[in-house]
Amino acid sequence: MKKIVGLIIMAALSQMMFAGDKAKIVFQETEYVMLDSYLGQTSEHVFVFKNEGTAPLIVSDAVPSCGCVTPTWTKNPVAPGDTGSVHVFYAGKVSGAFHKTIKVYSNSTGKRPVLQISGETKKK
Repeated sequence: MKKIVGLIIMAALSQMMFAGDKAKIVFQETEYVMLDSYLGQTSEHVFVFKNEGTAPLIVSDAVPSCGCVTPTWTKNPVAPGDTGSVHVFYAGKVSGAFHKTIKVYSNSTGKRPVLQISGETKKK
């Protein structure tokens, strides 16, 4: 009986010790201007982030504002202090100015980051 009570107390204490651990995603930049976007070609940019929290960071999704943007991201958990990335590909299918966003979903505390790419798709 004493062992069971001791185990319950230890489990409760360890849960309280780690309850404050949270991941925190911080991007080096959240906006990028694509100067080399040409009609019919794909431009790309890598947004780098750091986990400034105390728990592993997991990016679960990156949702673009339109189908002309394709994001890929670090799939493995990012340890506290380590970096990861969201790689954004933009397919210029229409000439002219553009402004697109990518919402990044993760287990991070705070406001959900929104990445932005903009520029002008030019005819070659």
